[in-house]
Amino acid sequence: MNDLYLIRHGQASFGKENYDNLSALGIRQSQVLAQHLVRTGKAPQEIYSGCLERHFETLHEYEACYSRETGTGILPLIKLDFFNEYDSEIIWQALLPAALDKYPDLAVLRQKGVDKKAFQRIFAKVMELWVSGSFEPLGVPRWSDFKQRVRQGLAMIMSKYEAGNRAAVFTSSGPISAAVQVALGLSDEKTLKLSWQIFNASVTRFKYNQHEITLTGFNDITHLEIEGSENLLTYQ
Repeated sequence: MNDLYLIRHGQASFGKENYDNLSALGIRQSQVLAQHLVRTGKAPQEIYSGCLERHFETLHEYEACYSRETGTGILPLIKLDFFNEYDSEIIWQALLPAALDKYPDLAVLRQKGVDKKAFQRIFAKVMELWVSGSFEPLGVPRWSDFKQRVRQGLAMIMSKYEAGNRAAVFTSSGPISAAVQVALGLSDEKTLKLSWQIFNASVTRFKYNQHEITLTGFNDITHLEIEGSENLLTYQ
């Protein structure tokens, strides 16, 4: 069975005009990750990416490091929108009123002002409603459709299986948790909670062939930890 790495992007620009760009810290996280993959001989032979800017910018740091260390370019990139994150902005706008209705304490919390922790608490409740399927406003993508999209992406990679090749996908926490759900048979609720625990620039590892996929490592951040700076460990 081959190795498959699902790599979460570096820290994005939370609270900025364009969240989809990496922050300065996100770029540094991506550089540390890239050095780790190249210098430990873990460079993939097949490279896939979601189609968001934060995916491409994380991949760019890997490409630059690989070229610098080896003197050659990376293999051709395959872009797959199967591994794009769900559109949290659309979900937030559509389901926030229902969440505030169902959880009155959130409305009080929101009135006091929303810092990062307060926002995450409210956002988590909105996402729980979305995942439950009990609220499906017209025009809002469904959780079930998102899961199916990720499964299709995994199936496509598995169908291209060639013995001995290592594959990597630069993606987001939602697709990573959905892939873990496939491998472990987790409930939707546990899958959502798992997604909150995925660090930026982390590596989640699987073994796969044409017929099955197995989780072998989750949310690895050893490459960040050995840098000795807690600032490198982020979730957003």
